Amino acid sequence: MTDRHFKKLLFTTLTSILFVGTETAFSQVDPSTNIIAVDVSTMPENSAFNYDSTSAIGKELGMTQTGLYFNWTTLEPAPLQYDFTFLQIANIYYPATGIAIDLTITPIHTNVLEVPTDLIALPLDHSSVISRFNTLLDSIQINLTQLQLSSLVIGSEMDVYLGNDTVKWQQFSNFFVAVATHAKMLWPTMPVACEATFSGLTSGTASVYMQQINQSCDYIGVSYYGIDGNFQIKPFNVLQNDFNLITSAYQFKPICFYQYGFPSSAACGSTSGLQEQFIYQTFDLWDTHASQIRMIDFTWMHDLDTAAVNYFLNYYGVNDPGFAGFLGSIGMREWNGNGIDKPALTALRCEAKARGFNQLPLLCTSSITDVSASGNEILLTPVPCINNLNVTVPNTFIKGRLVILNIHGQPVYHQSEINQENFMINTNELPAGKYIIRISYQQKNVEKSFIRL
Repeated sequence: MTDRHFKKLLFTTLTSILFVGTETAFSQVDPSTNIIAVDVSTMPENSAFNYDSTSAIGKELGMTQTGLYFNWTTLEPAPLQYDFTFLQIANIYYPATGIAIDLTITPIHTNVLEVPTDLIALPLDHSSVISRFNTLLDSIQINLTQLQLSSLVIGSEMDVYLGNDTVKWQQFSNFFVAVATHAKMLWPTMPVACEATFSGLTSGTASVYMQQINQSCDYIGVSYYGIDGNFQIKPFNVLQNDFNLITSAYQFKPICFYQYGFPSSAACGSTSGLQEQFIYQTFDLWDTHASQIRMIDFTWMHDLDTAAVNYFLNYYGVNDPGFAGFLGSIGMREWNGNGIDKPALTALRCEAKARGFNQLPLLCTSSITDVSASGNEILLTPVPCINNLNVTVPNTFIKGRLVILNIHGQPVYHQSEINQENFMINTNELPAGKYIIRISYQQKNVEKSFIRL
């Protein structure tokens, strides 16, 4: 160990002792405990750029899981007549890739009931419905002898269909508990989840029943898109509130975002630049909640073409320009030709690289832009930094105390009092990695993360 490293270790140890118990612990997204998944099911215009090509993009940035999604009626298109073509292909294809699969099978697809025709008139907790779904699970288990399943998800955004109908909610809850119990008999070690929308998990009637349902789940399944009820993008400060809300509501089980994305369409009030910033903001917040949020599945790789958008508009029965813009622009690559990378994909690659998920030869110079209108933000340049970090603090925090925390929540640098709005910190002594800079004054805190290369 060099003298410099010894001094650095001593400084870190001493400051950790001095500040122990005074700061909130900070963790970082890590490949050993967290998972980056990508929905690679959408392809570009050129058919030669196929699933293999799309999957390769995901794998090179650090994807280790992806999802396969089936409506119940896709696997059982007619009563007791099964079509496992795609499952059988998956059983052969994925083991060779090393990619694990989150398998979703849903009797309700957002706002559409997807049960076999002879069961439609029955309540979901009818013994015939439960028995048939369990038979479907039995058949799937027989056909998936090689596939590595990372989780089984039963239900997808069904809170949209169930609404505020407490009778239907109780029926679905009874159904889920019964079939989840059966699934755990078939796959004793595989986690089971039920994916609901963020809104359904955190507000209204749905949240009450989802708390009940999630008692039978191993993972908390979330569908999250940074949009409001009118398909307009949310301000990024709302994103922070949303992360705080879901992690507060579910503190004791791993959270998995099985759907997670952000549109770039002007019809949603967005741009490709804002979609890019969404990725940077996401990792900044994920770092804070890394111990609770196990996985994020970024949805999806390519934008949909007009025909696919029109299909889903018809399927969901929603004819709204904002929804059309949303469906057609949440991809991280454009649809034309072989597909064209959008800034969001570059951001995902860079943020994944900064946390050890890949070693791509990237020049990553972009990071979080101050998009808050509150004027209560720390501004940092350049980000990432190497030797020096320029800091601008709100004037209301002058005279405050500044501390820099490493990924373990340990203070590695501090100033007892800030005397000006603009100043520079020498970061030469900081090892490469992710840090939080926090300023405290009169029982108020403001903080921001940065990366030192």
